[in-house]
Amino acid sequence: MSVERLQGVSLNDGQTLARFWQQAPVILEQAVDTNGLVPETDTLVQILTETDMPSRLLTGAEGQTFTLDAGPFDRFHPPKKPWSVLIHALEHLFPEYDQIRKSIHWLPHWRFEDCMLSWASVGGSVGRHCDEFSVFLIQLNGRRTWEIGPEATVETPTVPGQPIALVEPLDPWTSWTAHPGDVLYLPPKMIHHGVSLDPDCMTLSIGFRAPDAGALLEGALETLDRQSNIPRFNDAGRQYHGQPAEILASDLLEAKAAIIRYLEQPEVLEHLLATRVTTPYLDLDSHQEISDEDIDQQIESVTQWELDPGCRMAYVNQTLYINGERIGDQTPSELLHLANTRTVQSADIRKLQGLWLDTIIELIRTESLLPTEDDGS
Repeated sequence: MSVERLQGVSLNDGQTLARFWQQAPVILEQAVDTNGLVPETDTLVQILTETDMPSRLLTGAEGQTFTLDAGPFDRFHPPKKPWSVLIHALEHLFPEYDQIRKSIHWLPHWRFEDCMLSWASVGGSVGRHCDEFSVFLIQLNGRRTWEIGPEATVETPTVPGQPIALVEPLDPWTSWTAHPGDVLYLPPKMIHHGVSLDPDCMTLSIGFRAPDAGALLEGALETLDRQSNIPRFNDAGRQYHGQPAEILASDLLEAKAAIIRYLEQPEVLEHLLATRVTTPYLDLDSHQEISDEDIDQQIESVTQWELDPGCRMAYVNQTLYINGERIGDQTPSELLHLANTRTVQSADIRKLQGLWLDTIIELIRTESLLPTEDDGS
């Protein structure tokens, strides 16, 4: 199977990219202008050693046993062997990366996970593997050669004794070298292996969250304490069969039916998905010591506000969820607009009352809602 290559297609071209989303890999040649997107290596070292941003150092190459070290690091000296550094959630530190993510506006905001940078030496890689989620891989600096495919299955052989999940080499669908500005989209389960060809090779990964059934069922357990009408196991009409210790196939079917009856309650499914997809990637506990009066003055002096990249908002049937919490139903249009555009005017904030004004104040207090950078007030 070949991998299609497209020219003149940008990341905001949802009409074209929807044909590939979650279905097939695609190469977008020169889809991103990398001017201003390549960080200085000294800046990356500072992030590794002076911040708590999630990071990893992977040393080795295919056919060898990799070593894995997790940050933050006291100091960073590039290893002699081929290496790759992975730094997560860089949309918090680089607004230009968040702008790239926002340009993919044909996908829901709540699908976004984080922007991760891979910084590698010549020969550096993270091994041949597959991900459980969709990802856009944007080449920022240097070249990286890719082997793409096939799709992983339950029979795909894995490599034992590695600190990360790797698969054995299989015949790829295609090989391709990415240059700065090129983009590779990979759907879930697509095996890929990228190896740096140049020093300071940098690839930006824009990943998208896809909660698994286990996480959703875990959320279902969390909601049970708040539910008064919980379906129960019911075996009316049971016939005696002489084996009192045996669990019958009909019992398993009834247990399954009870779970389905519970999940079919609209408010349960709403809560399960919305709380999971709005849970922040990073737990940044930021809380300003600022009075409501000072916040009121800010609202008067600032024209427009925007959500911090780490703040997650979504709604279902006008029920609003923020950062994993249900806020309330019958959400006013001003808050729905904020969720959709991630911006709000102070003039609209002044229209809010009660719970909804308190919600905005708390977002400002926790620095989840900030004045826009170009606000001239």
